[in-house]
This record gives sequence, structure tokens and C-alpha cells, in this order.
Amino acid sequence: GRKSGDYSSKLDFSLDPEMTTGQATRLILAHLLDNINNNIEGTRADIDSEFLHDLRVATRRTRSALSQIKKTLPPSVLEDYKARFSWVGQITGPTRDMDVFQLEFDSYGKLLPARMRDSLGPLHDFFDDHHRSEQSLLKKRLNSATFRNLIKQWREFLEADTPVGEGMENTNRPVFEVSQERIWKMYRLVLKEGQAIDYNSPPDAMHELRKSCKKLRYLMEFFRSLYPENQIGAQIKAIKVLLDNLGDYQDYEVQAEKLISIGDQMKAEGEAPTETMMAMGVLVARLLERQEQAHRDFASCFEHFDSAQNHHINRSLF
Repeated sequence: GRKSGDYSSKLDFSLDPEMTTGQATRLILAHLLDNINNNIEGTRADIDSEFLHDLRVATRRTRSALSQIKKTLPPSVLEDYKARFSWVGQITGPTRDMDVFQLEFDSYGKLLPARMRDSLGPLHDFFDDHHRSEQSLLKKRLNSATFRNLIKQWREFLEADTPVGEGMENTNRPVFEVSQERIWKMYRLVLKEGQAIDYNSPPDAMHELRKSCKKLRYLMEFFRSLYPENQIGAQIKAIKVLLDNLGDYQDYEVQAEKLISIGDQMKAEGEAPTETMMAMGVLVARLLERQEQAHRDFASCFEHFDSAQNHHINRSLF
């Protein structure tokens, strides 16, 4: 009953520059809630890993909107739903981890010498078994009263009239003004954090910069329709290039660490042949080599983002 192309995870709405920030925020959050709803059934049924991926992205964007569009919603409501959507991120994480490992499995084999690839068979079985168990647990949680009440109550709040009170100073301000303030502040934070990083900086500095870049990207996407498309589109593309590099750096590290943990778990469960452990050790080393390459590539990626031309465009827009 579906038609190809009738759904997209992209943020597709138009904001009026004279719209209040309160109105715009509710429109943005309602759109994100629609995206969550559109992916719940497919995630429950485990039809395709993209359903869970899109549900998690919409959840992450929701949490970012709650924390980055400042002084718009009642503080008590804000803290409540930030915690509740954080819980959604937590319960969906383990299944997504197994999805990623399954999707990456063929590429893992290509990182190994040909004679070692068949040794990863027990690892593949581990991913399959644990994906089934995590998916079963996730389905129960998505069917729980806790999750159903979250979706129902969030929709009711977004559709209700809420009196403007303390801590909501931006609610009645024009959204264009607030969007400029928020994007400009986050842009400057990204520059400050990125300029402070050199090759000897600790991994945490790269991880924090990635978080700030995600916040900047989401803010630009939320308010995209308020700015000339050719300019805002180019800025979103520029931050995505930087995010790709930072994402590779963190993903290779996370995957390597998780594979080490999985190896320990497989040994504890008696499913760890010596040749499989050796192949996994080589795989971890290859992943860390790729992380090191991403680290070396960071300087040139950030230099492009930190250019005089890019500064000029951002100053003119925000």
C-alpha cells in the first residue's frame, strides 16, 4: 500500500521569518514526531535496518531541538522530555550496534588477508544471535506503556496552547532573529573547538567537536527555509564534510573497542576459536589504522571549514 518515494527522513517544511519562535519550534518538533511515528512499525517488525536508523535520527534531532532552541518551552517540560527521548536513544542503541556490525561484515572481511576471512564465521553467528535477542527486547520496549505514553503525551503537548512563563523569553520573538543568534553562537563554538585541536589533542577533543558540529548542522537544517537555499545549502554541505571525517574517526574507534569487548564475550560463551580471535585481532588493528588516517585527514578538512570565505558567508547569513 506504499508508493516509492512517499517518505523521506529529510526535514521538509517551510518557516515564515515573522513566525514566532514558539510556533516554529512546535512545527519542527511535530515534524520530527511524524518521522518517529513513520518508522515505529517498521522497526518493530525488523523489516529493514533503515527504519531503526531513521527513528534514531529523528529522536536525536528532537533532543537537539529541545536543547538548542533555547528559552522557548517550559523548563519543566523541557527537562522531562529531554530525559524521556534520551531513554529512547538508549533502548534503540544495542540493536543499532548489531545492525551496523551486520551491514559492515562484508567490508570487515575485505580488511583481512584472504586466508583469514573464513575465520570470521563465528563472529557473524554472534552478530546474528545477538541481533535477534536485542531486536526482541527492543520490540517489547516499543510496545511498552512507557514508550506509547511518551509518543501520545508529546503529541498532546505540541498541539496544546501553553502559557508563556519564566524561562521562555524567546517564545514570542521572531524565529529569524533567534535562528541567527543560535546558529552564529554554535558556529563560533565549532571554530573555537576546532582551532584548539592539533595532532596531539586527546580523542575527547575530537568527540566534543563532533557533538558541536552535529548541533550546528541540525540548527541549520531546522531553520534552512529562512535563508537563501544556495547559501545555507552550501553551509550544511560544508559541515557534513567535517562531520564525515569526525564520524569516521569516532566510528573506527568505537567499532574496534566493541570488537575487543565482543571477543571477551565470545570467549566467556565458549564460542571463540583461536583462529577467530586472531582474525578479530587483525581486524581491530586495521580499524585503528583507518582511525589514524582519519586523524591525519582532520587538519585539511577543518582548514576548508575555517576558511576566510566560509567566515564571510556565515557572518553575512547569521
